[in-house]
Amino acid sequence: MNEPARMKQTLLSLSLFLVASATSAQCIPNPLYADSAFGVWPDTTENFAPGMVNVFYSDTLNMIVPQDAGEIDPQFAGLMLDSVRMNNISGLPPGLAVACNSQTGAVCTYLTGILGCGVIEGTPTIEGVYPLTINVTAFANVLGNPVPVDYPFSGYSIVIGPNTVGIVEEAAAMGGVRNVPNPFAERTTIEFQLNRAGTVTLRLFDLLGAEVRSARISAKAGLNRYVLNAQGLEDGLYLYKLESGGTSFTGRMVLSR
Repeated sequence: MNEPARMKQTLLSLSLFLVASATSAQCIPNPLYADSAFGVWPDTTENFAPGMVNVFYSDTLNMIVPQDAGEIDPQFAGLMLDSVRMNNISGLPPGLAVACNSQTGAVCTYLTGILGCGVIEGTPTIEGVYPLTINVTAFANVLGNPVPVDYPFSGYSIVIGPNTVGIVEEAAAMGGVRNVPNPFAERTTIEFQLNRAGTVTLRLFDLLGAEVRSARISAKAGLNRYVLNAQGLEDGLYLYKLESGGTSFTGRMVLSR
């Protein structure tokens, strides 16, 4: 392989540091990675979290673009990068969408050396394994001139499985369900209204469908509040399900310390 071809291959590999994602909600970069020199989290080995049909999905990608291409390949030490732009991600499961928390005035563009993030969100509608192709442009500074390099690459995927949570649409007996604040750091208050007094079961699930917390609430007719303490829970997206008699409601909450 000649040097220009190698340079192109190396620059394109830097596209791993750019995956941008999300819906209208804004992501919050995880400070755990703030002191890293460069990287992308999750990587292609860890991969994006799996999802379930008809269950709200959200996963955040954190990334830091290196300034010097030599941090990827020593033979290109001194070749400086300006930024990386995500053009689109093809292959997303139906129902999911991607957008970016851009770090510049340009669309979906990330600067070097700054922790950035994006989110893929939505409600998937069809089961399956979805390989993703991320189409990016990396901008390198060659002899003082910005050189754009376009490249499609794969390696990530999202697996959408069957619904094992059993979300049921909001019933007339239960309404006004929400949790505030959301996202939250230590505790959040789940609010709901009942048309008559009764016992309400609260169940909390992680994104793999595993139940991580449960409680029985003696609720009154009208507005009820239950404080959920995050002690012992890891940061991330959770689904909470309220059940009373034959009615139920499922919502989502984001724990971010």
